Amino acid sequence: MSEALQKALALHKAGNIFDALPLYEAALQSNAGDLAALFYGGVAAWKESRNELALNRLNTLIDIAPKATAEAHYHRALVHQNMQKLDLARADYDRALAINPRYAPALNNLGNIFRAARDHDAAERNYAAALAENPQLHEARLNRSLNAIQSGALELAHRELKECVRRDPDNALARASLVTLLIDLAAQSEALSLARASSKRLPASGDICNALAQAEEAVGNIEAARAAYAQGIARQPQNLVLVMNAALMAAENADTEDAKTLYSTAAKLNNSAGAQFRLATLLPSIAESEAAIDTARAGMLHSLEMLRAESVQLTDPLSEFGDTPFYLSYHGRSDDQVLLGSLAKSLRHASPLLKFEAPHLNNARKAGKWRVGFCSHFLFDQSVGQSIHALISALPRSVFDVHVLRVPPVFDDALSRKIDDRSTVLRLPVDLFEARNQIAALELDALVFPEIGMDALTYYLAHSRLARVQWTTLGHPCTSGLDTIDSYLSFASLEPTGSERFYSESLIRIPEGSIYPDFPAVARRAPERDRVALGLPRSGALLICPQSLFKLMPQFDATLKEILEQLPDATLLLPASKMTGQTAALQRRFAKNLGTCANQVQFFSRRSRSEFVELIAACDVLLDPFPVGGGITTWDALAAGTPIVTLPSDLMRSRFASSALRELELTHTIAADAKHYADIAVSLATLSETRESFRYQMVERASDVYRDQRAVKYCIEHLIAALERVQ
Repeated sequence: MSEALQKALALHKAGNIFDALPLYEAALQSNAGDLAALFYGGVAAWKESRNELALNRLNTLIDIAPKATAEAHYHRALVHQNMQKLDLARADYDRALAINPRYAPALNNLGNIFRAARDHDAAERNYAAALAENPQLHEARLNRSLNAIQSGALELAHRELKECVRRDPDNALARASLVTLLIDLAAQSEALSLARASSKRLPASGDICNALAQAEEAVGNIEAARAAYAQGIARQPQNLVLVMNAALMAAENADTEDAKTLYSTAAKLNNSAGAQFRLATLLPSIAESEAAIDTARAGMLHSLEMLRAESVQLTDPLSEFGDTPFYLSYHGRSDDQVLLGSLAKSLRHASPLLKFEAPHLNNARKAGKWRVGFCSHFLFDQSVGQSIHALISALPRSVFDVHVLRVPPVFDDALSRKIDDRSTVLRLPVDLFEARNQIAALELDALVFPEIGMDALTYYLAHSRLARVQWTTLGHPCTSGLDTIDSYLSFASLEPTGSERFYSESLIRIPEGSIYPDFPAVARRAPERDRVALGLPRSGALLICPQSLFKLMPQFDATLKEILEQLPDATLLLPASKMTGQTAALQRRFAKNLGTCANQVQFFSRRSRSEFVELIAACDVLLDPFPVGGGITTWDALAAGTPIVTLPSDLMRSRFASSALRELELTHTIAADAKHYADIAVSLATLSETRESFRYQMVERASDVYRDQRAVKYCIEHLIAALERVQ
């Protein structure tokens, strides 16, 4: 062995690769066929990212060696991976494993290549084989966990991530991934405990700061989440994930300007296309004024046009953009179809892969039952689950093979179990392309998205043609703007003549029946229960508007002020938002628009559903806001017997309360205009006999509405007719 090679190997072993490189070169000048100098010199060049030099040396070694080692092929594969030549890398890993089938690092890296190609089954086989040979190969265990998350095998991911943390407690990525997984498994308390412990152990990790912020946000600790994001960004200002997540939380928390600043910063990091789309679609969660709404919507339309003009490209819309313009539908405007259509056009221009068609649609339909799927994150005791569960349960299993496609986080409660009963349940991975492939493999005849626009994964899935018939319905109260969705399922009572113009889909009007059939009503308690025990004022009229604060548009403020001015002793109850910034933003707007009447507004904390209905029952009047009204809360009010005042418009999202009241033949509280609305509210608040008469009639008649199954029958008939047309 030459002196130059001896010195090079010593430096290499000590980690001084840079100084070792010229000594390897000197050794090869003395002996161009020195196998050790070729091998270690190639490895050193690879470590210094001098890929062409590394490839040259390893090629020479493999060409001249009488019997190339597995290590030589393995390291040449690493070089090919660096150069993004994955086919050549895979071939070299295969050669290494042909020489040594138990070579765990090669098995692990081959798994990585399969995972990048979304061949999750092949990746899993390789990771499992690597760990069977070397259980101490922590990298393989972590990769196996991440692959399991992508493929939706969350139990395997959970087990392996816990083992990763046990064996390698300082692995920040393993800890952060486990926190995120626990949130997806709806184990928020466990996620928060792990995140806080991880932050103490690894305070400098950006991954841990991000995980801590997400865990704090998941349990409603908004200020703690904000602090964790700020801490992470201070330590890693170039961490795109941290900046994007911090911006998203700022937007949700009604800090639109902070969100805009953060997204602008993110857009400059690696020229992030996702951040550019987030900026383009940024809307205030609590609108300051009607003019601000119009400005934001016009700005969104212009920005989307600019993204198309500049040909901004997205490789993976879910992981890069991962958002929807949720607040768009709550502005009470009639041009949602235009904006959502523009968004769809921009996304497909940026990512043509969004347009996907399931292979089975090119073939004749197989004989047998109709295969129908329901895809949503919200199939539990939430408004979406409450509105769709009766249809899912009523589909005759002699005719339909029903699939429930659950999007994480997955919640387990009595209603979710009822929905799953007699259905095939698939828990989708949070990976657009893998989820799409898994749905396509079901060969569905019909796919129903109960809501499109509330969850990012379902929104992007809806861009594909995954079934012969694709519907959406009332879970999110506006059109999808997508040409891949055939029909919007609604009700005649919600859709006056001409409302077809608001939809990109064909509008189906169910002619009669309850909007929420088989509604899981909560029995009200005695209305005379002590107000003080409920944390309410002892005297004065109690008004309640139990809607999410983002539904309260500025145009409603003037009517609230008129009502409160006429009822100076009244208290208006509103639910405090989980996002504390939303509550603060609305308080600022009320201080400006309501004047001293803002002092009559009281925010109540989150409550269980039974406590929520009890609170409504204790109130004198429920104010349904306009131009966007309540949905499921109307049915809770019926159970509570609290009179509802409402002002419907031509838009479906304003007509749920009026539809219910007409069904009950209690139309006296349906207003004709804003002035009439205020007059009705004041009258009900001051005339106890009138109020109690309404209360009695509502409770007596509500049970008939809850049990009304006619709408379910019509839905099934429409679904069968649609399927027969396309078979």
